[in-house]
Amino acid sequence: MELAAAALGSLLRKLGSLLTNEYRLQKAVRGEIRFLQAEMESMQAALECVSKLPADKIDGIHKIWARDLKELVYDIEDNVDAFMVRIDTPVDGKTHSFRRYFDRIIDLLTKAKHRHQISNEIQEIKNRIQEVSGRRERYKFENIVVHPDNKKMDPRLPSLYVDVKKLVALLMRGEGGKKQQLLVVSIVGVGGLGETSLAHLVYQRIRRQFQSQAFVSVSLKPEINKIFSSILRQVSGMEYPNDEAWDQTELIAKIRQILEKNRYIIVFDDIWSDSAWIQIKCALIENNLGSKVIVTTRNVDVAKISCSPIDATLYELDPLSYEDSKRLLYSRVYNEGEEIHPELEEVSRNFLKKCGGVPLAIITIAGLLASRHKAKYEWYSVYKSMGSGLEKDKTMENMREILHLSYCDLPSYLKPCLLYLSMFPEDHMIPRYDLVLTWVAEGFVDEKQGSNLYDIAKWYFNELVNRSIIQPVNKDENGNAKYCRVHDMILDLIISLSVQENFVTISEGSHLIAPARKIRRLSLQGTKVYCNKEATTEEQAILPSTVNVSQVRSLIASGDTCKCPPPLSRFAILRVLSLTCFPGKRNHVKDLGSLLHLRYLKLGGKLEVELLKELGNLQHLKALDLFSADIEELPASIIRLRQLECLIIPRTVKVPNGIENLMSLELLRWLNVEKSLGTLVGLGNLIKLQGLGISGLHSSESCAETFLQGLSNLGNLRRLSFRGHGICSLNCMPDQWQGPSHLQRFCSNDLTFCQVPRWFSSLSELSNVSIRVNLLRQGDLELLGALPVLCFLKLQVDPNGTTDKQLVVGANQPFRCLTEFEFYHYSRCWLVFAQGVMPKLQRLELSFGVRKREDGGFDTGLENLLSLKHVAFKVDCTGARIREVQDAETKIRNVVGIHPSHPVLTLSRKHENLKRKE
Repeated sequence: MELAAAALGSLLRKLGSLLTNEYRLQKAVRGEIRFLQAEMESMQAALECVSKLPADKIDGIHKIWARDLKELVYDIEDNVDAFMVRIDTPVDGKTHSFRRYFDRIIDLLTKAKHRHQISNEIQEIKNRIQEVSGRRERYKFENIVVHPDNKKMDPRLPSLYVDVKKLVALLMRGEGGKKQQLLVVSIVGVGGLGETSLAHLVYQRIRRQFQSQAFVSVSLKPEINKIFSSILRQVSGMEYPNDEAWDQTELIAKIRQILEKNRYIIVFDDIWSDSAWIQIKCALIENNLGSKVIVTTRNVDVAKISCSPIDATLYELDPLSYEDSKRLLYSRVYNEGEEIHPELEEVSRNFLKKCGGVPLAIITIAGLLASRHKAKYEWYSVYKSMGSGLEKDKTMENMREILHLSYCDLPSYLKPCLLYLSMFPEDHMIPRYDLVLTWVAEGFVDEKQGSNLYDIAKWYFNELVNRSIIQPVNKDENGNAKYCRVHDMILDLIISLSVQENFVTISEGSHLIAPARKIRRLSLQGTKVYCNKEATTEEQAILPSTVNVSQVRSLIASGDTCKCPPPLSRFAILRVLSLTCFPGKRNHVKDLGSLLHLRYLKLGGKLEVELLKELGNLQHLKALDLFSADIEELPASIIRLRQLECLIIPRTVKVPNGIENLMSLELLRWLNVEKSLGTLVGLGNLIKLQGLGISGLHSSESCAETFLQGLSNLGNLRRLSFRGHGICSLNCMPDQWQGPSHLQRFCSNDLTFCQVPRWFSSLSELSNVSIRVNLLRQGDLELLGALPVLCFLKLQVDPNGTTDKQLVVGANQPFRCLTEFEFYHYSRCWLVFAQGVMPKLQRLELSFGVRKREDGGFDTGLENLLSLKHVAFKVDCTGARIREVQDAETKIRNVVGIHPSHPVLTLSRKHENLKRKE
């Protein structure tokens, strides 16, 4: 029901647009459109009535009616979009005035023809609407009684309850010996018990004690080359262009070469078969440095063959006890310090009995209850909707029932967003921004006055996270997930619902069987798709010509499917296109420029220059992501994309002059000003920019001054990031010069600035700063400490930079809102914290060089940071004896040990191989 309602919402907005003077429709046609609008609004009201019924109370007839209505709405929207595209397509400007005049005359005649054509199409649509509307009259929608739905968001995401200490002790036993063998520990349990969560928590707890680290997902249908590529990138900390095109022998050899001399920890998550483990373990090496490997699996046989032949290395996860289950449930439902409601004890016990100690089920139930009143009748209504209790041997059926209930409880605007996740393969790390951009391009996001569509889509994403339906991965300093994963049990449910609703069609393998219904969204998830040169064109095709893809709105290809890219001319109304899996050789996707409906485009791999030239034809494109593409420059035609709102490209790509024409841009990342110096002049015209990434900023004062002049015009800018090398100054403007007043985030981790920019003092909304400087003085700390809403600060001093021997964080720079502080400087500088400063600081990370600490003391005033929960010290061992390093670590432990709030301490070493011999 909700999917039909979501489609209707998008259509109604477009019908409203057609009625504006912009399209200059005939009077009779405008009347017909008003009729369509009224009918659609009436059907939307009927759908809302039915959708408020419990899912099991909606009969088959109403479901069929809603399904047919959804398909009708899609067809109408396709027609409306086609008309809008034909009318909106501009005529190219020509140098010859007579030719330009002639083209405009032809354009006017063509558009008049299109306006007449829509009149005929509306008549056909009207007949279909009357048929569907007639059936609605025959099916009674009246007398539906629905209780009010009160919702709130769960603002907390506490860690899953697991006994980490036991597994850490198992992994780290025997440490300190001269010869420490590789240890492999297997975690085994049924799906949903929390194997991945346990492995991840343990990994995060001890990873800093290892020189090389990796966490990789394997899944049911593993792509071994991709797994090896991921391991290689993580353990080396480097990018290897086109490494997925290497053969396994090359990848394994390179991984073993790196691991041979490094103490390493690798987690292999979700291995399903012994054959997968046999292939994967070829990359591991015994280096007698105490390296660790963690394997998670549901298969006991896999667990047995993978773990080390030592007692207790096979770690079996049991369901949570009742008390632990209750602790997990209440931690999700109640706010910290909130009183537990005793009248809910009995119904809570019923919930937990049904969950069977499975954390995933408990978290899902908690997500349901957190959005309801804490009233006995509310909770019992949820419990009764789950059906009768299940026996012990039906835990998985019970889990699926709970997950389905969680889906039914979602608000209507979130359901299409969730089902869209079935477009991505199992265990895929899905970038948040990919979802945000595709949801907007598909029309899933409702417009709200005064709100940006992309901000609303981010809120949708966070709501799915808060409801524990998707798993956040790799959070930034503000706690926002950069990626997400979908638990495979939830993914199974999503795929099942998507197929049932004809929402997504998935092709796994080299061929797609033509479905009975129209394909609206197509996901090509090939794992071993190769083109046989001796085969016919039809035999090679991933999409045989018998498959009708003319109504496909989204096409996402992954795996090896781009080795035989489908002809895009068959996708007449495509809105979303993601082809990121091109192999090493250059590819040319034909007819890209014919996709006039395209709103979102993501391409990766090696791309032909001719393909890029076609980008200028995509006049309705809103988002272009070429970040993973192997290209040297953007085509000049890019500046014709006047509706483009997001442009994401590699840091080294040259951008043509004329970027000031892209006045709809809200996100631009990355703009290489070293290769595209002329673009700096026009930067100030992009007044809608909210996010800007700059690379290659020159050290010359004229370059920085031109950049700052443009920056001062960007009044809507919220996020500013820099990448590059060398040293640059942003203090070349007069003292009265002010930066973009609404700037919230400033990030530069590798480009070094001479000093902290003075104009930071004018940024009252700056909450997040990550900066690397060559010179740090007491006055810089005072400037940063006075920022009223600064909550995260990462401050690095260049290894060759200078600073005062001691910096005091005192009453003049209290950092009143700071919650996280990282300070990196391996010279003689040391921070001292006075009383009353940083009253909200919870996480502190400091670094120092042992040989640079002449007095060896650690009197930093750490005890004055009363809210501390986590403290991390990075110890640079360069030139130090092992005894000196150990003494320094002992003093740190003593200082942290007497801290009044007893924070968690993490110690790690840097350049341990550069220690002096005793």
